[in-house]
Amino acid sequence: MFSNLIQPTGYKTKIDALFLKREYLTQAQLKDYLRQEIFRVTENIVAIQQKYRVVRNIVLDMDIPDFLWESGYFEDLNSDERKKYIGFRCSDFDMDAYLHEPSCYDGRLPYLSIIVNLVVLSKYLRYLQEQESNYHTDAVAIQEQALPKEKEESADTNPTKIVGKSNPFKSTLKANEIKLLTDCVNEANMFTTTVSAKILTDFFNCKLNGVLKVNNTRLLAYLMMQLSCYNYIVYEWQSVIANNKLILKKIKGEPLTRTDLSSATDQAKNIYPKGYEIIDKYIKQLQKG
Repeated sequence: MFSNLIQPTGYKTKIDALFLKREYLTQAQLKDYLRQEIFRVTENIVAIQQKYRVVRNIVLDMDIPDFLWESGYFEDLNSDERKKYIGFRCSDFDMDAYLHEPSCYDGRLPYLSIIVNLVVLSKYLRYLQEQESNYHTDAVAIQEQALPKEKEESADTNPTKIVGKSNPFKSTLKANEIKLLTDCVNEANMFTTTVSAKILTDFFNCKLNGVLKVNNTRLLAYLMMQLSCYNYIVYEWQSVIANNKLILKKIKGEPLTRTDLSSATDQAKNIYPKGYEIIDKYIKQLQKG
């Protein structure tokens, strides 16, 4: 029951808000924002733990299924509070009533709203820390790519060696399969413009240069994730898109970074994006050949 409270009571809202802010922040602003948000959320978590000592160990056990009954928190309750948890029937829980007033069950399930808030903040903090780590990974990757590129351009000016560039996506997609995916992305309105088979072919050949602007990054991530799962493209597709600057953000027009794509992929895994059923339909057709 408890795990079902997390998504509708703040976690998804926080993640979605962060994802939207990426569209408006520069890389430098995003770096500062992530750092500030991490500090702010940490302060809130510590304040809750200091005020409600009984929940201080929740963050250590929150990944345990049914941890309210099976973790150290249960042992920290007094006997009366423990009896309330033992005697509560999950079938009596009214989600609508809880969403309207989160503290309405605190009498029957002590500290419930406090615990939900603490877990939401803790999971959000973990997500923020992952995003900050991805940001630094992207920055290091960009720095590492700069020198080899300069060496290649200065050491060899023969254009025939650039033409011999390998296929970073390691795509196994055939012409008829590209045509099917073209119908897929157009039906799903994945990009701000209608896509032709030629454009999609150039995309998988990494020959695009800012031609595509994405409408829904999560939907794009879901499609690429499915293609990767079925070995149509390489597992490291996020880096391929970012390194080759294949797709632009809808609002700012900047190339999607690996951090943008990683964040969108995490969200797509947790909550399927609107339009995922269109992609599933075409992926099934793709598998049928």
